[in-house]
Amino acid sequence: MRDKWIVSLEDYRLASRKHLPKMISDYLEGGALDETTMRANERQLKSLMLRQRSLVDVSAISTATSVLGHSLDLPLMVSPMGMLTIFHPGSDPAVARAAVKAGSIFIHSAWAGCSLEEVAKAAPNNLWAQIAFWKDPEETRKYVNRARSAGVETLVVAGDVGSSSKRERDLHHGLSMPPRPPVADYFDAATHPGWLWRWLTGRKMTYGNYDIDGRPLRMNEMNSWMAENKNTSATWEQFAKLRSEWTGKLVIKGIMDAEDAARAVDEGADGVFVSNHGGRQFDSQPATIDVLPSIVKAVDGRSEVYLDGGIRRGHDIAKAVALGARAALAGRPFAYALASGGEPAVERAFTIFRDELKGAMGFVGKTSVDALDDSIFVKNRAPALVSASAYGNER
Repeated sequence: MRDKWIVSLEDYRLASRKHLPKMISDYLEGGALDETTMRANERQLKSLMLRQRSLVDVSAISTATSVLGHSLDLPLMVSPMGMLTIFHPGSDPAVARAAVKAGSIFIHSAWAGCSLEEVAKAAPNNLWAQIAFWKDPEETRKYVNRARSAGVETLVVAGDVGSSSKRERDLHHGLSMPPRPPVADYFDAATHPGWLWRWLTGRKMTYGNYDIDGRPLRMNEMNSWMAENKNTSATWEQFAKLRSEWTGKLVIKGIMDAEDAARAVDEGADGVFVSNHGGRQFDSQPATIDVLPSIVKAVDGRSEVYLDGGIRRGHDIAKAVALGARAALAGRPFAYALASGGEPAVERAFTIFRDELKGAMGFVGKTSVDALDDSIFVKNRAPALVSASAYGNER
């Protein structure tokens, strides 16, 4: 698909399928178990109908806002994503540079394929760092110190990674660490020579955010490293300890419950990040947009609230902000763009989001991000209690 025919983020999703072997595109597009939550994220956003207004002066629409005192050109940031290297050798630095040009923020994943230090050079003032509470507190302490040395001012704590679920698409392709794909996938990879060439000659695919004896962790070492370091007993006490030691801003990601949101603020969180990992971790939970209003109410203005999960249109950004999110975040759309055309494609993805957001703001008669509120919704289609029928298993 030629770039001039790319007019939506969905176009980038379809284009990425042409550039990636199926085992890699399935890894990117797939979710946990029946993928119910993954589909619900998009469906529930789409179900919210917007209220069109007429004869409103929309000649000067501004998409500018701020998060934690940092100015943004639009209320959209990049969610943390692990292993971007398998989609394109530009990896995290390419997406980070595109975020800088778009006036946005890139959140570097604790499970990234390249180091935090490398990304900090690409986006020195537009970078947040995700961290995990590893089993060995020294590993966590070292990473926090690395973030501090790299000039990072905001940490994003992964609060929902103690448990995990099967991603059955990946299991069918043998995507363990190291990967053991079936023969059919080797043949399929051979039909994608561009991806194969980049894989053979480009950036080495490492678990490069961590090292062993000063060298990046190799892919075939990931399982043993994770088995040794994964922490299934992290608690709020560890969050509180980090809060006492970290003088910058602190955000907790993976909040899907109002009680947890209130606790996060009580423990000193500057931001509450509503996220269900895009449906990749835990299935049969609500869409993020459905729990957002209750979390905003629980936070009660004491911290900022952000949301990801299903953000595919500028309209989705407007809906999230109108329901109380300070900003929305997207992950997969930027990975689709990266896989399709590297850094320039990611830049274009930001442009598409911005243009669609401005269009939505014009139709609902709002000329600033701060003016977006629940008055933009058609009232009989506004968010309500989640019904069981909302989470069907259709494909």
